[in-house]
Amino acid sequence: MTTAQPGTVMVDRYRLNQHAATDLAAAEAWEAHDQILDRPVRVTFVTGPQAPAAIDAARRAALVADPRLCRVLDVGSTDLGTGEVSYVITEPYTGESLTQIVSRGLVDAQQARALMGEAATALESARQRGVHHLALRPEAVRVDGHRVVVTGLGIDAGLADAEAAGSDAAARDARGVVALGYYALTARWPGEALDVSWIAPDAVRPLPAQTGPHGVLGVSELVPHVDEQIDELVRRTFGDEGQAPADPGEVVATLEPWGQVSVLGSLPQFVQPTPERPVRSSVLGAGSPAGTESLPGTPPPAPPVRRPSSGRIARGAAMGGAAGAAYGAAQGGYAQQPTQAQPPAYGQQAPYGQAPAAAPGQVPPPPPGAGYGPAATGSPTTGSFDSTAAPRRRGVNPTPIVLAMILVGVVIAAVWAVSQALSPFDVTTVAEDPSQEPAPAASEGTDGSSGEGGEPEPTESESPEVRPIIEAGSEIDPLGNGEKPEKVEFAFDSDPSTFWHTYTYENDPVFGGFKEGLGYQVELREPAPVTEIELNTNSEGGAWELRRVGSDAPENGEVLASGSYSSDTVIELDEPVVMDGFVLWTSELPTSEGEFRLELNEITVS
Repeated sequence: MTTAQPGTVMVDRYRLNQHAATDLAAAEAWEAHDQILDRPVRVTFVTGPQAPAAIDAARRAALVADPRLCRVLDVGSTDLGTGEVSYVITEPYTGESLTQIVSRGLVDAQQARALMGEAATALESARQRGVHHLALRPEAVRVDGHRVVVTGLGIDAGLADAEAAGSDAAARDARGVVALGYYALTARWPGEALDVSWIAPDAVRPLPAQTGPHGVLGVSELVPHVDEQIDELVRRTFGDEGQAPADPGEVVATLEPWGQVSVLGSLPQFVQPTPERPVRSSVLGAGSPAGTESLPGTPPPAPPVRRPSSGRIARGAAMGGAAGAAYGAAQGGYAQQPTQAQPPAYGQQAPYGQAPAAAPGQVPPPPPGAGYGPAATGSPTTGSFDSTAAPRRRGVNPTPIVLAMILVGVVIAAVWAVSQALSPFDVTTVAEDPSQEPAPAASEGTDGSSGEGGEPEPTESESPEVRPIIEAGSEIDPLGNGEKPEKVEFAFDSDPSTFWHTYTYENDPVFGGFKEGLGYQVELREPAPVTEIELNTNSEGGAWELRRVGSDAPENGEVLASGSYSSDTVIELDEPVVMDGFVLWTSELPTSEGEFRLELNEITVS
């Protein structure tokens, strides 16, 4: 579709790494890296007659921010050598799609309920901003650990040429959420047919749902122990009752509360991986028969112990046994054995180098290689040979000393705490007459001010100064479309090399005559006094106004200052103004590189 190659850098920012999977016929996806913000991204090139609609829908989707939605980061067009091609930059797709999850086994009822609830919550958040998906399918929902993510908001509907708005679009997304739950439980798709041209021919398409005299067969007719509320939702949505949910919010209200989503937890028991069984080793550590390889984690066999004719243990054998124990400790999972080890409880694995305990009522089996006589009385078991326990060292027990030191520390701390608590109540004699009140200082007035009539001195109890900190930014467009909403954060990201900008208008600085102005709204973290605002731009001229944020119409707030743009525009207020945000309203565009366009690099508030 395009001439892009691994290593291509587009718009001097995004380096393409490798192709990414997509089920859209008119799209080409790449895994890429944002070299400015140093983060992974996903680049989707769109072509065909529906490309303009997809780009426009992606711009609207960039206004929606929800952790359950794959965020649109940038939208535009570039020339890769063969002409202009449109692109959409989003967060990378992580986790597994619902198609991949169901291919390994059906999802249980509780996990399906959580998946439907999370997806419906994401779509309800988008609906409240006037954006709808309109192309829900199993490939558009992914599970990343405990997080459900809906992908393709905006771009999928544009490429699918899906036309719906208002209540019709909300009802269509609600039907899609219920269809996703049905598919997770039955591996059948009850929604609109996915055998369409906008989906790639090699994409996996689910089998259609089975139908009966009353519409799609209920989940309870196909799956045992199904969630009653999910079954009722399916019957209302795809049956003959005609009471489908009106929007994703109604699906959320029906299903909440739900539990946590987990890819592993969603799989049936027979699909989940079987935990590894513990491996028992012999007394000498030779866990496998001769001629076979040892299982992973099995320690190497101890060197054979050869008893000389004198009956004494050879020094070389003892050294070999110590080396074997050290090797086992270095490999991890084999603790060093104490000199006087206790036999393990019945049913537990014996530590490496120690014989396993016998069952109750049974005689413990002799270790391999034994036969030189019974073990010495009182000597611990050490494997295949007998030895004498090392003498116990006699020393001072440090426990009473440590406890005494702690007790002394506690007493000292308690005495100090009591003295500090009682110290404010000490009575100091000021005069011989107890009834005499202490006279105020000569330099202070009765109202706490200085004797010279000055202002009262500040005390330590005064609240610290609140500094204005930018929390968020957004566009205010009278037409409601926005210009570059995906780049609003570049105006306060502390990086002057990035900037938010408007469209380029030719021959008319008043936005080509389409609208009277455009606002950039700044929200502060908390109300704070503002005395100076500095604008770093790439533009000259034009006209701006600084307005206080209004409650109903932010663009109609009180005008605090006005002027024209320059590379370093400093707005100084006559006195500090306490505000929780402001609007930079542009009524006439400045010029950037000879064209009518505003490029706002950085906003600094103090």
